[in-house]
Amino acid sequence: MQARLFLVFALACATWLAVLPAAAQSYGRPCPGGPGADELIIGMTKDLDGKTDIPLCGPRNQGDRLPETPPTIVNRYGAIAWHADADDVWMVGNQDFGGSALENHALEACNRAMGGGCKSIGSWNNSSMSIIRDRSGTLYNAWNGDDGAVRKQVLAQCSARQALPCEVIGKFGSGKSHYIPDTATVRKSYALAAWVDGAEGYDDKLYIASGYTDLQEAENAALGSCTKATGRQCKIVAFSGNGYLQTYVLGGGDHSVTAETSPKRAGEAAKVLCKQKCILQAVYDSRERRTFVHNFMTGEAQ
Repeated sequence: MQARLFLVFALACATWLAVLPAAAQSYGRPCPGGPGADELIIGMTKDLDGKTDIPLCGPRNQGDRLPETPPTIVNRYGAIAWHADADDVWMVGNQDFGGSALENHALEACNRAMGGGCKSIGSWNNSSMSIIRDRSGTLYNAWNGDDGAVRKQVLAQCSARQALPCEVIGKFGSGKSHYIPDTATVRKSYALAAWVDGAEGYDDKLYIASGYTDLQEAENAALGSCTKATGRQCKIVAFSGNGYLQTYVLGGGDHSVTAETSPKRAGEAAKVLCKQKCILQAVYDSRERRTFVHNFMTGEAQ
């Protein structure tokens, strides 16, 4: 009788031990080095200290045994705030919550630097966000999920409105803890250029106001300078925030100006816009504070 009971107990233990590997495998295996051959990442877990995320790997083939219980997925959220007069963004992330609670952290950091007026682009999780800049310094955001479909669309739409492709100036993963730009240089300095509106009264000159941290003040200064000198109605023909204005003369003798984010890009953009041979004249930095006149006949400021 005792021998029979021992045999039953032994068989039960053997059966219990036999199912252990299968049960453990159903939850995936820790794979800090990434998935092996015929494997894929099926979830995330934590290391022993509970701080570092470690991926879990399981079989790739559908015919293999897949997890019987859905693995624990750790969501990491990020949020970004920006300001119309800022040349960069403020980001907070690596949090297990999103929405307004997280967005407010980014907004607080932005408003401290800019003195208010910041806006949130929202929060996202388990992916990244790109920040794109156009030729005049305006910023756009684009989600990088779905193989970057949104980013490609935003970049294409932005680039279609200018001579050179727009620039991706930042990429922020939701797992990044934070990003704070340099407060001393983040605020844009604007340069706006105006000339006489229409052929009548045009004096071959461009009136530029640069170094202004307020866009409206720069616009008023440029238009006011033009109207005062010519007595005519004037219009804004180019502006830049933390960039450059490139003046040039087209092959047919017409005058023009374009904005870009660097002197090199400004010259390249002018050549694209000319389509044929043109003469590059002076290039002006939006950070230099002054109000002056560019004379297209001499190619210099006066």
